[in-house]
Amino acid sequence: MKNFKRIALGLVVAAMAISFSAFTNVKRVNSNFYVYSSSSHLQGDIQNFNNYIATSSDPCSGATTNVCGVTLPTAQPVNSKPISSEFDDESANLWDSQTAHAPQDGNIDMKP
Repeated sequence: MKNFKRIALGLVVAAMAISFSAFTNVKRVNSNFYVYSSSSHLQGDIQNFNNYIATSSDPCSGATTNVCGVTLPTAQPVNSKPISSEFDDESANLWDSQTAHAPQDGNIDMKP
């Protein structure tokens, strides 16, 4: 009976550990910051993935005037364009950030 209780307790603890781990946040290890490379503040330019270039770091100042760039989940080599499908998911937020002069989510950074 003692062994049965130990086994049952072990199974309960294991089940709890598995269920709690399902709700932890996953940190983006393989991501890039894509800096906005155009000087234009027009919607068509800010929402065009061809105007963003992968960098090894975030060069933005954190100001709240204009879009500086965006962090996307998939890492690309430095100086390459973002994956268009990932960029499309942020495109509306980039324009909203530009018009509000404030980042609309944690992936977007601003500059003066």
